[in-house]
Amino acid sequence: MATPSTATSTPLSPSQADTFASSQGELNLTNFSERFSTIEKQNHADNTPIAKGGTVEGHNIHVLINVTDEPPSVSTSALSQVFGDSKDNSATAKTQAIIVMNFDVAAGKVFSFEFSATLDIQTRIRELKVQNAHASGDISFNLFDTSDVPKQNLKNFLSSLLSNDVNSSIKKSPLDFFTFAENLNSFGNNDSDSYQKSQNVTLFNGDKKFIVGGTQEFAKHSVKGSFKRSFAKATNLTLIATRRSEAKVTASNQAK
Repeated sequence: MATPSTATSTPLSPSQADTFASSQGELNLTNFSERFSTIEKQNHADNTPIAKGGTVEGHNIHVLINVTDEPPSVSTSALSQVFGDSKDNSATAKTQAIIVMNFDVAAGKVFSFEFSATLDIQTRIRELKVQNAHASGDISFNLFDTSDVPKQNLKNFLSSLLSNDVNSSIKKSPLDFFTFAENLNSFGNNDSDSYQKSQNVTLFNGDKKFIVGGTQEFAKHSVKGSFKRSFAKATNLTLIATRRSEAKVTASNQAK
C-alpha cells in the first residue's frame, strides 16, 4: 500500500529540496518453531502536505506486510519521505503496521524464532532558524501469555488488538519484549538511538551509523537476533509486532 500526496506549484526533487526528512524501517521474523494458529494484520499510511505559496511533497512508499505459512514467517517494511522548498509549508508522512500472531505451544516445548530489524532515518535543512526536519522510526515485538482467553473468543480478541491499545486490551505485562527506536530532530538536541530487550531475546552483532548536529543528520542501525523460551505446560501465546515510520518538515516564509 502506498499513499503519495503532493501540495506543489512547481516540480521538486529530494536532492533540490531545502527541507528533507526520511524514515525507513524493516522487520523480518523467521524460523518460528510453531505454525501460526491465527494471524491478524493491519497496515496504515497517511500524509498531510500543506503549501501556502511554496512547494512541498509527502510520500509513503512500499508500505508492506508479507506473511507466509510454510515456513512460518512475517516481514513488514515502509519508507516515509517528505521534502519542500524554503517558503511557508509543512508536510508529514507516517505509517504503522501491526501484526498479531497466535501460537499453541505444547507442554515441555520450546517456542523460538529469529528476527532482523533495520531503521534508516535522515534529515536535512538549509536554515536552522526558519526550517525544521524531523524523522523517527520504531520497531517492536511483545509476547503475551493468552491462555486465559476462551478459545471461542480468541479470534475476536486478537482482531480487537488491531484497533485498541494493547496494554488496555490485554491488561498484563509481556512475557518477553524487544523495542528499537531512532529519532532525529534538526531543531534541538532530541536525537536518539536506543533499544531494550528482555532476557530471552539474544542480539547478535549489528551495523550502526549515527551522525547528528548541524543541518544534516543521519542514523542507520541494523540488528539481528533470536528468541527462545520453554514452557512447562501447554500455553497459548500471542506475539504482537509493530513497525512505525514518521517524517516531517516545516518551513517559514521568513526563509530566503
